[in-house]
Amino acid sequence: MFNKIKAYCSIALLLISASAITTTYSQTTEPEYAVTAYINGGYSRFISELDDNDLNKNGYSGTIRIMWEPEYMLSLGIESGYIHLYSFETHRTLLNGTRVDGTAELNAVPVLVIYSMRLYENFKVTVGTGLFILTSKVDALGNSVESSQLSTGILLGASYLVPLSSTLALGGEVKYYLINKIEDAGLNFQVSFQYRFLVY
Repeated sequence: MFNKIKAYCSIALLLISASAITTTYSQTTEPEYAVTAYINGGYSRFISELDDNDLNKNGYSGTIRIMWEPEYMLSLGIESGYIHLYSFETHRTLLNGTRVDGTAELNAVPVLVIYSMRLYENFKVTVGTGLFILTSKVDALGNSVESSQLSTGILLGASYLVPLSSTLALGGEVKYYLINKIEDAGLNFQVSFQYRFLVY
């Protein structure tokens, strides 16, 4: 399944690039360029085959994306932020009567190169690739252990924003993050706020 998603992502990148080249050559007027910030936040759902009653796959996420946006359909930028993947809490009594209380959580910080294409006036699709910094924390038996590791991964997304002014827009975005190291994914539903802070 993961290889198929990677293949689809590569095809999407090729289609976006081809569309951008075609649009560039068809442009006859002096182009306008903009730099735009997208501030997103919302609900995150961890997608995994892990199945445990103590595993909480619901969480939250917040991201910021900076995009260079010419008048053409294609735009390029970077994205980072915070994604809560899952948390685990258990309170159990062993056969010898010992009480075991423990918690664990896994979070991710994406550092991605983003390609975005405007399909309609307010609707865009997004493809991203890069690194995820995975951080885990485990508290059990009076001890706390924290660790981190790097993983490659991809992002697939779609957004719809309604302009509020020439520089502001508000809407929503759905994102699918695939993290190779753990071979699991996160589905995010976010409110998106756009601020175009530079036009030249």
